[in-house]
Amino acid sequence: MAFKKTTNKKRDKKAFESKSSKAQHLVEFVLFFPFLIGIIGVLTEIAYGLNTGIELNSALSSAVSDASFIYRTQENSSKETIEKEIYENTYKILKSRKVPYINTLKIETLDTEGFYVTIGSYNYTYAFKLVNLFFSAIPDKFYFKSVIITNKSLFLPNDYKIYDDDLIYDFSTSEKVQSTQGDEFENP
Repeated sequence: MAFKKTTNKKRDKKAFESKSSKAQHLVEFVLFFPFLIGIIGVLTEIAYGLNTGIELNSALSSAVSDASFIYRTQENSSKETIEKEIYENTYKILKSRKVPYINTLKIETLDTEGFYVTIGSYNYTYAFKLVNLFFSAIPDKFYFKSVIITNKSLFLPNDYKIYDDDLIYDFSTSEKVQSTQGDEFENP
């Protein structure tokens, strides 16, 4: 294998091209870096916003479910009391999940025929303000709403008492049960 001789001019030219290439990459990176930060910021804020919307929906659903398990009497079955319980439970859940801006939470319960419609609204203000310099089309706040429809009977007072004597006949296996058409068949 034969080695080629390089002259000082060729060596200096290669060294200059190498340094020039590195400097060019550095300049290109410095020029592109603000846009990269802006894109990462926008994607991060959108992800936080979507996560907050999902957390609101989950928290409201859990709060309505928890409110339906509370023993209802005539004193605590009003729409206002139920709405207050749902708000407090939703607020606690969002606070425990470290969702920001939970003071913007609003809960409204509508009483319709046979159903309660619970509407939760929340405003998310993004924290990365530099985003507006690059993307002015993004709004200042994201508005989230979640709607949960619940059967009204879940919140009515339960004053029906079941005694053990009533259950004995319901679960016995030897009792004959009549159907609506008059046919007799044995209960399994």
